[in-house]
Amino acid sequence: ADQIVGSWCPPGGGTSLVVRNYDDVVFAGQAVKANVVRHHVDFVIPEGAGDAGQHFSADQLNDNEIRVTVGSKASEIWTPCKPVS
Repeated sequence: ADQIVGSWCPPGGGTSLVVRNYDDVVFAGQAVKANVVRHHVDFVIPEGAGDAGQHFSADQLNDNEIRVTVGSKASEIWTPCKPVS
């Protein structure tokens, strides 16, 4: 996995994370100021999104999986979002 760039979704769908490059990150449809390093992204979840104010952290495991941790919740594995048909 070269970098975390892409569209990522949680199991069962829902809120997405889109990393276009190091300074263009969108969470739940809102641009966020994020810390992006090649295989990692973290930020504070913006107002209006679920878990607003919580720390969001994602580490890329491979081309098809990132480990996401929100606040003190257990981490979960997100995968690339499926195209909407």
